[in-house]
Parts: sequence; structure tokens; C-alpha cells
Amino acid sequence: MKLNELYNLPLKEALDKMDLAEMKVHTDDGGGIKAIELKYTCGNQKQEPEQKPKRVSYRYF
Repeated sequence: MKLNELYNLPLKEALDKMDLAEMKVHTDDGGGIKAIELKYTCGNQKQEPEQKPKRVSYRYF
């Protein structure tokens, strides 16, 4: 799906064409929901695991 196609679709229809990849629910100390993060990917793309940054060591002379 291209960006201009996404803008021309109702949100529900666009999300129906995508796959839910990750969901995070943020709560306060009392258990009340403060925020929900939803991460969607296009159905035709493979989700790659997040890569951690590589550590680089520099030698100083």
C-alpha cells in the first residue's frame, strides 16, 4: 500500500488490510489505562526483529 492510497481510505478499512504487529498498554499505578500503542505492518511485508545497535570500541593513541 502506498501513502496516497492510505490517505484515501477510511482508517478502519486501512487497518483491516494491515496486520497488528505489536500492542503496548501503559497504565498508572492504580491500573488505569493511560495510553495504548498499536503497531501495524502491511500484510505483504515481513517484520524484521529490532536490531540492537552494535558497540564500537575506538582505540586512542
